[in-house]
Amino acid sequence: MSNTEAVVMPRHQPTEYTLGTVTLPGTHRAVAVGRHWAEALLEAGGRKGNDDALLVLDELAANAVTHTRSGTTGGRFVVALVEAEEGGVRIEVTDEGADTVPAPRHDDMDALSGRGLQIVAALAADWGVRAAGKGRLVWALLRPDTADPAVA
Repeated sequence: MSNTEAVVMPRHQPTEYTLGTVTLPGTHRAVAVGRHWAEALLEAGGRKGNDDALLVLDELAANAVTHTRSGTTGGRFVVALVEAEEGGVRIEVTDEGADTVPAPRHDDMDALSGRGLQIVAALAADWGVRAAGKGRLVWALLRPDTADPAVA
């Protein structure tokens, strides 16, 4: 994806169900809070083997805090978990917007950062971005066949 294009995602489908939504302050500490919230929510719903989903959530939330207005003083981001078709889960992070569009970077292998969306693309069945009010929503779909082997 280039810095000027966005992948369009259909709105929730009739067979989808929002498991939960949480609004968090735009701080790096809140990324961990979001991960723990999601872990508890997924486990309460009987889902096992959530490591991939939690890593994807970490990367999307960290990007919101690091690269968007969500990370400025008073900024916030929203995490939603949606039960998708065929037992999948879609992780959605809505931020307060930025001047760029999220895209995987292909930095030097020695770089200390810049691989978050590469990780998301590797773990998710699909991912994308769409406008959400003044911000944007970045989503990643994990299907049971793309989730951890421990799910079985």
